[in-house]
Amino acid sequence: MDPWTALLARATAERQLAAEGRWEELAESTAERVRIAAALGPAPVGAKLVLEALAVVQAELTSTLATARAQIAREIAALPNARGAVAGYAAAQAVPARRWVNDQA
Repeated sequence: MDPWTALLARATAERQLAAEGRWEELAESTAERVRIAAALGPAPVGAKLVLEALAVVQAELTSTLATARAQIAREIAALPNARGAVAGYAAAQAVPARRWVNDQA
């Protein structure tokens, strides 16, 4: 299997991971696919059809992720303490970082 077809196969497998909600495995596989693709360099002319298919699969992955994100946002908004919890996280980020080492000494 040529490397471009292997990328398409990996993306197709990632589409299945996304459909099953296996987010951690999807993140790992996607990171590896990006690494592999970056190492390949420019695609040859003969890979055009495979790259077009890869673009379709990537669009489907992006859509699935956007849908899942929207669903999670709705679920969080529906939680009774959701707004308070989110405000709590925001407040925690606003606290200035403590300096544990005195650089002036």
